[in-house]
Amino acid sequence: MRSKALRALALCLALAAPPFAAAQTQREGAPETHASFPLPPPPDRPLALQFSGTVALFSLPDAPAPKTRSAVLILQDALGADGRAVPYIENLLGAGIAVLELRDTSAEAAHAAMAMLGTDPRFQSSRLGGRGFGQGARVARGLPGPAARALLYPGGASLAVPPAADGTIMLVHGAEDPANSAEACARFCAALREAGVEATQREIPGAGYAWDYPALGEAQAALLPAAGGAERLPVRPWPAMAAQSAAEIAGFFAQQFSRGAP
Repeated sequence: MRSKALRALALCLALAAPPFAAAQTQREGAPETHASFPLPPPPDRPLALQFSGTVALFSLPDAPAPKTRSAVLILQDALGADGRAVPYIENLLGAGIAVLELRDTSAEAAHAAMAMLGTDPRFQSSRLGGRGFGQGARVARGLPGPAARALLYPGGASLAVPPAADGTIMLVHGAEDPANSAEACARFCAALREAGVEATQREIPGAGYAWDYPALGEAQAALLPAAGGAERLPVRPWPAMAAQSAAEIAGFFAQQFSRGAP
């Protein structure tokens, strides 16, 4: 039930314009919803929020809650929400991790969202995470607060270690991605380790940029802006690898958060 509702709402919001209208249409006649934590989302679908000039979807797992929870903030690629996040959200919820998904790549909104999670009494600071696609990964890289970060194809050649680097970082990229070469990503991870950050590089053989981009209908290829660059890269969706990546990322966060369990 939750999976179908999540996919339907994600598709509706991705196609809606402007994003604010999408938040209002979640329930006909509903007033504008501003983020004020803690918020109790409906049990069978995510709750649409409006704050810092963007829309966010807040979801809690179905499982009974412990006294403190884990939560992950999801950030989009340069063009905003496109359905890419759906399998990642489903796997995180399945692992008992709450999700706050921003619908665009606003750094201001990302900082505000992470600050809100950090003040919500249901979430423990050592069990907060950030993950992003492309441009969103670049924003997640510099967010203060997350104990763990998953950066998917963030444009390795132009990445710099943020001033206040901390926590654990997992960098995931395709072996055939020209914007995230193995060498550039390895240099970034090495620089992170020198700064005291636990960094892991995961290279996916045969994958290009945004292998987890959803294949919609007959469209099997697309052009997306490369993270950290001006060029657009051809994207070939790989649904099976997208499902595997989503499971691996959820496992990464679950493992990291178990370190901070009370």
